[in-house]
Parts: sequence; C-alpha cells; structure tokens
Amino acid sequence: MSMITAVRNNDRKEEKPPHSRVFVVCNKQLKEEDLRLRFQRFGAIEDLYIPRDRHTGESKGVAYIKYAKTSSAAAAIQEVHMKVLNNDNKPTKVMVAVNKNENPAQNENVDRYRRLFIKVQKDASESELRHHFSTFGQIESIHLQRDKVTDVCKGFAYVQYKTFYDAAKAFEECDKKYRPVFATPRDDLKRSRNSLDIEHHNINGYSNTKNVHNHYPERHGQLKLEYSNENMNGMMSSNSYDFNTISVKCSPQVPKKYIEQLFNVIPGMVQCQYYLDTFNGISKAVITYEECRSAAHAVDRLNNFEFPSGEILSVKPDKNPLVKAANDLTDIVNNFRNAVDYGAPDIKQLAEAIAKASNLIKASTTGQIYSPRDQHDYNYCDVILPPHKPMADSNSRVAQRLFIICKPQPPPMSTLQDVFCRFGDLINVSTIPNKTFGFVKYASVNAAQEAMRVLNGATVTGVKLKVLEADEKPTKEDKVGQTEQAENNDYDMDSKRMRLDDKD
Repeated sequence: MSMITAVRNNDRKEEKPPHSRVFVVCNKQLKEEDLRLRFQRFGAIEDLYIPRDRHTGESKGVAYIKYAKTSSAAAAIQEVHMKVLNNDNKPTKVMVAVNKNENPAQNENVDRYRRLFIKVQKDASESELRHHFSTFGQIESIHLQRDKVTDVCKGFAYVQYKTFYDAAKAFEECDKKYRPVFATPRDDLKRSRNSLDIEHHNINGYSNTKNVHNHYPERHGQLKLEYSNENMNGMMSSNSYDFNTISVKCSPQVPKKYIEQLFNVIPGMVQCQYYLDTFNGISKAVITYEECRSAAHAVDRLNNFEFPSGEILSVKPDKNPLVKAANDLTDIVNNFRNAVDYGAPDIKQLAEAIAKASNLIKASTTGQIYSPRDQHDYNYCDVILPPHKPMADSNSRVAQRLFIICKPQPPPMSTLQDVFCRFGDLINVSTIPNKTFGFVKYASVNAAQEAMRVLNGATVTGVKLKVLEADEKPTKEDKVGQTEQAENNDYDMDSKRMRLDDKD
C-alpha cells in the first residue's frame, strides 16, 4: 500500500480536523492543477483526489479536497458553492464530505456545521459566553444546559452561529478552556418513515475497498430504502392517472444500479431502461410500473430529488402513445392466448381483438415517438441515430462480431456502448488498451449489419469510426497441429488477426 493511500484510509477513520474535507462536483475537463489554483486560496491543501473511470482514465467530474483547517473548507463552500467559475457552463457544487463512519443524512442538516458544544464553568453566564464568542462571527443562539430541579449549570453549553465559517473560526480560535467540538443535532439519525432514507452512504472517496478505482460505491453506498405501501394507498387513492411509465434524467451521471434501487422503493417497478448521454454528461432512464398510481407517486416524490453527493433527478410522466399501445396490445394478446388455452374462442371475439389492436396502432402512430435524446445533436454524432434499444444478455450467443477502428483514439466506453446499442441485441463493446481498435458483439446478424451500415465512416464526439465485419474464430479443424493457445475472453485475441489499414 502506498503512503498516500495509507494516509487516506487513516483519515477516513477519524477526520482531523473535523469537516475539513470537501466534495466537489465540477467540470470533467478540469485537471488537478486547475482545481488547486481555484481552491488553494482558501488555505493549505493536504490532499486533492480526482476519481477516474478505471477503463478510460477519464475524470468522473468530482473531486475530494482535504484542507489543513476546518475554516478553509468552510470558506471554500461559502465562496464557491453554486457559483459559475471562469468558463464553466454549470455552477460548481462544494459540500462537506461525509466520512464512512457517519450517516449520510447528517450532511443534510446544516446545524451540525454551525453549532458548537463547549465546556463551561458552573457559574458561567450567557453574557460572558456571548462576549467571547461573538468575536468570531454572528451568533444565533447560546444555550446553557441547566439542571431542571436546581437550575444550576451542568457545565456545558451550545453556541450556534449564522454560518459554518463563523463556527469554524470559533472552533479554531476560541479559548482552549472551552474545549469546543461540533455538536451533532439530536434528530440527525431520525428520519421520517415516509421519507426516502438512504443509509450507509459515503461520499468520502478515499476507498479502502479492493477496487480503489471504482468510487461510486463509496459515494452512493448501498441504498437501503424503506417504503410504506399503506402510505401510497393513503396519498394516491385515485386511479385517475393516464401513465405508468416515467422519464428520468440525472445530472451528473450515476450508475444504473443506483437509479434502479432508488425507484424500486416504490412498489410495482417492472422495467428500468437505462441510457448514458456522455456528450451532455447526464444519465437517462425510462421506468415502467405495474400501476399508474405508482408512476404518479414516483413523479411526486422523486422529481428534483438530490443525492447527498450532489446529483439531481428530473422525473416526468412519459405519455408516449407507442408505449401505452404496446402495453395494451400485450394485454390483448395474453387474454386471447388464455381464451385459446381454455377453449376455442369464437370468431366474434377474435374479430374484436383484431379491431382493437388495429385501432391502438393507428392511434399511437399519430403521437410523437419517444426518443431518449430530445433531438439529434450533430456535435455528438454526424449521422442520425435510431432510439436506444435494450442490450442483449451478456451470456447470449454471439451471432456476429464487428471490428471497429477509432481515429485518432477510441472515445469513452460509455459513448461506444451508447451508439452501438441503438440497433438492438448488443452484447458488449470492447477496445484494446493503448490501441485504436476493438470489437463489438451482437446477438443477431440483422442488428450487426444495420450498425455497420449506419456507423461505418461516422464521426462520434470527434472520433472517426470504421466498422467492419470481424474475422470468424478458427474452427477445431483449423487448430489441428497448431500449438494450443490460451483463451482470452476479454478481447477475443484467440481469433485470427484482421490486417489493419491505418489509412482512412
């Protein structure tokens, strides 16, 4: 273990001084020296860490900055949080980073950063304390704890300031006889049963897990959500909702599993289709529930929901007529199949089912077809892409492989997956480290051929793509008499090498 990693892991156990580490949501293009230039004016920086994608090395758009003093962290939050800096397109978010041994809900209670617990003499007076502590900032309240019977001071008090920065200055500079500590609000760990409770959430980012490069689990933790079905029955007694599918956007991006876990807290989730919009730096999802009231409740409760680490959700009804028609057609088919199973249906019933299906199809085609991308962005891809389609199972049989060449270098893996999944039946995309080529696997030949037709010669985020048919893997007969080669599942290197033509 390196010295830096050891220091980070030790800091996570007990942060000294308290609240001196900040979590920053920033532009992905910023480098370490850029962040140092922006944040070192608030005080000495002990450590600066930028989590990166373990496959591409690309910044995840967040950073962790450890200051030598609490007041430095407080000043950074006060001066930078939600401010647009330099040439950034979006405001920078700065907040106190929660340690692993703390509850994430604590970060939502600002009193924990503005209130000090101090030791006092039993004959201490409020005026005496106010005179001393007002030199560090604006005081909101001072509370001396007294015995209920004798009214004698118990020997401690609480001082609450207007801002975190004022409290931090008092914590650092007040008379040491007061032995100040930041007070924990009494209700910090008590949250309403009807609220969305995310526990064991860690946004510290200095991982002591086996995979130190994957920092999303540390930032988001395991989502443990309690939900009362009776609560929904009480709030959503009406069934007058005409949608059971919702559209979700999250900025910045979060992995699919955290979106699924969050929305699965509401009973009846049946499908979650997840997409990455790497060009705009957001993630999207289309989520379907069994009942309309569940979808309506998700919109009501989760729209503008903010993860403790700063990501914000936008949740809206998805009233796409094609989705509704598809669900209704599925019900018609299932009902007719049941009728066949339990006895031959009459001709009248069959005619009614066909007529109803026909009307649904006609009605749906008059509506606007949903596309995860609201409009085509030629800066993202210079050819028009079809809507996203679900990926095939990773264990599906490979029907056809494609060979791709990316010039001057491959785009992020999430971008490649985003464009190649538009044709359906995508199993996976892989690139060779430090090379400009890779492979794409499809579960159907039609999907592979369509991807090759559309994307060969296309430019995606400034990267020129060549998409060709890959050589087939050698048969057993081809391997007779040859030295047995080790299997390489990641990059299909046991296949015959395609001769590369580096000329466009």
